[in-house]
Amino acid sequence: MARGGGRWLVLLAWILAGCGTARLPRAARGPEGAWRSFANGLRLYVAPDSSGDLVQVHMRVRAGSRNEARAQAGLAHFSEHLAFARTLADGRTLLAAMGEEALLYSGTTDADFVDFTARTVAAHLPTVLGLFASALDGSCEVSPEVFTRERNVVLSEIEFRMRGSTGVLNDLVAGVYSPEHPYGHLIGGTPDTVSALTVADACDYLRGRFTPGNASVVITGGVTEAAALAAAETTLQRVASRPSLPEVVVPPVAGVGGRDTLVGLPGGWGMALVLHLPPAGSKDGRFAEILVELVEAEVRRLLEWEPGSPKFEVGPIGGQAAPSVVFAITGATIDAREFAERVLDEAIRNVRKDVADKKVVEPLRGRQRLAAATRYERLDARAERLVEVADGSRLGALASDLRALDRLTPAALTRVAEQVLARERVGKFELAPGRTQAGTGLAAVARLADDDQPVTARPDVAARLLAEIPASRRSTRYTLENGLTVVLAPSSSPMVDVRLMIAAGIVDAPREHPLLAPMAMALLKPPEKGPHAKAMARLRAGGAELDGSFNLDVSVFKTRGLASETDHLLRGLAAVAVAGEYDFKERRAALERVRDGVDEMRRAESVRRQIARQRLDTCDELVGDPYEPDQFDDAAIVAFREQHFRAGRATLVVAGGFDEAVAREHVKAAFGGRQAPWGAAAEAPSRASRPAPNVNPAVVRVDPGGGGRQIGVLLGFVVPSELRRDSGTLALVRQLLEDAAEDVRERLGVSYGFWVTREDLCDAEMILIGGDIDAAHLDQGIAELRQALARLRTPEGVARVLAAAQRPVAARLLAQASDSSAIADRLTFLAGHGLPPDFYRNEAREVVEATADAIAGLLARVLAPERLFKVCVGPQERTAACETLSSP
Repeated sequence: MARGGGRWLVLLAWILAGCGTARLPRAARGPEGAWRSFANGLRLYVAPDSSGDLVQVHMRVRAGSRNEARAQAGLAHFSEHLAFARTLADGRTLLAAMGEEALLYSGTTDADFVDFTARTVAAHLPTVLGLFASALDGSCEVSPEVFTRERNVVLSEIEFRMRGSTGVLNDLVAGVYSPEHPYGHLIGGTPDTVSALTVADACDYLRGRFTPGNASVVITGGVTEAAALAAAETTLQRVASRPSLPEVVVPPVAGVGGRDTLVGLPGGWGMALVLHLPPAGSKDGRFAEILVELVEAEVRRLLEWEPGSPKFEVGPIGGQAAPSVVFAITGATIDAREFAERVLDEAIRNVRKDVADKKVVEPLRGRQRLAAATRYERLDARAERLVEVADGSRLGALASDLRALDRLTPAALTRVAEQVLARERVGKFELAPGRTQAGTGLAAVARLADDDQPVTARPDVAARLLAEIPASRRSTRYTLENGLTVVLAPSSSPMVDVRLMIAAGIVDAPREHPLLAPMAMALLKPPEKGPHAKAMARLRAGGAELDGSFNLDVSVFKTRGLASETDHLLRGLAAVAVAGEYDFKERRAALERVRDGVDEMRRAESVRRQIARQRLDTCDELVGDPYEPDQFDDAAIVAFREQHFRAGRATLVVAGGFDEAVAREHVKAAFGGRQAPWGAAAEAPSRASRPAPNVNPAVVRVDPGGGGRQIGVLLGFVVPSELRRDSGTLALVRQLLEDAAEDVRERLGVSYGFWVTREDLCDAEMILIGGDIDAAHLDQGIAELRQALARLRTPEGVARVLAAAQRPVAARLLAQASDSSAIADRLTFLAGHGLPPDFYRNEAREVVEATADAIAGLLARVLAPERLFKVCVGPQERTAACETLSSP
């Protein structure tokens, strides 16, 4: 979701508090529900959430790619597409019906399952469940035209994901498992296997595997248990029972190590390391996943300051019954292979040593408990986790996850590490570049005509959906006697997120000391003795971290932990932000942490951000001059804190699963003091206005050398200042652009990789549109992109696509009612801009009420040729079409 107010965000995160060894109290909050099994074999789990506005439905069908033959690889994924493309009894396709009855919907396929998800309002839950039920009724009405179109879409997805590397990736999977293993082929198939699929193949698969007995459904969010069960009984329960084809059994994988060579993977020269893991649902499965996380973190640590920017990727393969994970490091020369193997081997050795250390494992347990609880906040993530409960295992319940982590000990991790990280079980692949290049196109994919694009979500239906969302306020704002503004947003989350936002940033420091604000934060430490020291110890014991971030205008302290630890989170944060003390002997180390954070941000900056910065006329950022510790006078740091770190210049945001009455008392005890400078009266300093930068609209052509076959295209505009506080409209604009980019991909018949992103840069918010286009198709690709943008500048063009964009934008604005982090982000933004607590609900309604005329006028303004910067990256002799980017 696009969010205004970032303003050239320079994010600095440092750990002010480590993790202790005390055992965590169990988090008792979170949605709890009821499990049912119907006579037709379908399993259901309902987990209501009284704090939610929307309802999430997740249906999982045991019909993953393990059940398809290697010669028919991609059949499961293609069948998922045809399930949406089938014609229903009322003449609509399931895709069109979901577009009208749900706010968001999707389908995915992996090695074990096909998943259907939808987000709607409680009043429309029966209709959405009825549509899900239709996917299990055995029907398969698909016209030849729809079949061809969906096969083209699947082929395009293969090209977009694999970028010309389908064959070598298929060899990798076969090399890990063997070609005959159920996991030994690509989940989405190859162009050859998908092109050979027929209607009969897909319909037989749908009828034999998309059955009630193979399905599990989770309903969670803003609906009562009684209403959800009633809706399920009138829809899912009434699907006739049908026999299911037996699920293909996955044999165990010995995980014998070895060495092989792969030629043609993207990235260049390098090494790939394969770890074979225990089954995901087994006793050791979660511990093995933790080992993978530790190895990944250790590799990234070892590569952090490595010159040459080696590329590191991690990816799971296989499925739940025999999962594996691949770590790959690549570089530009053959020497990268030896380096990559050395780094990967060192990471494995270090992790095997660390997991035997009690001082490492006990803090890890705390962090893992927080991670487990976090999975139950977002509607979609919660539903995906709870579907395992509906499957009868109950492994997905939060209490089960936390109990499993009670067994996380050095001995347990060491035992699993001896299996997973043993040298004789680790596979290796030497990587070498091949001739295959990304975006080579697919000759079998036919271009789609304009009238082939389905129009879903009638405006009246979309407006009715949003009108049914309750309008109750879920947050309260009040002020303590010392001037601190407090915003409380209770929910059913098992987590609590606490933010202390102070109205002081880089602009409040002298220009010669732009890092004064973060230094004033980084040097703060809790007192070593007394109640504040004890408060910090309790925060550490809960596994929480205390982070800080800053930008031009504000500085923010934040922490996050289990809801049962709310009091300790508040007191621990106050121990630093309010009662913290300075130890100037640590000044050099603190400055190094700040500078390292800024340097890391710059190293990670994408090429598109670098290009975008060069197209702006003003771009005042922190420069790279060396800041010596002696430049930061102790008195200046103290003075900055005394002037700005005061209750009257601060807002405390608390979001998550707490009791409001109790939280008020905890807030007052932690932050309600009048000690100086915290409780002293504060005056806001005057700040000069900062106009947004302008863009240079001339077309720029950049030749990076190398004679690549792809041309990079980048267009961007600066968001008008009045729109930056209108996040709903801005999100709607971005959604319309994203839909237009996707439309270009489908109309061209191949996935060229167009994308839309939002960036905070140079005290401005920017929307960037870009993509990589084959040089041979550049003229056509640019022409299609120009036409797509031209349509969005007209009321008629916007009217055709507006309703389909309104639904997902409104859903994203409202779907995070139980996500403490998202709520805290929003409320911090609202507090910083003086906006009302119900701002986002109003934004959602304004999104639905937006008119085509108003949006087209806005798009015509921001997409005007003189407001856009335009860049083409590729060989000069192949970028002539870039000149037409200036044409409206």
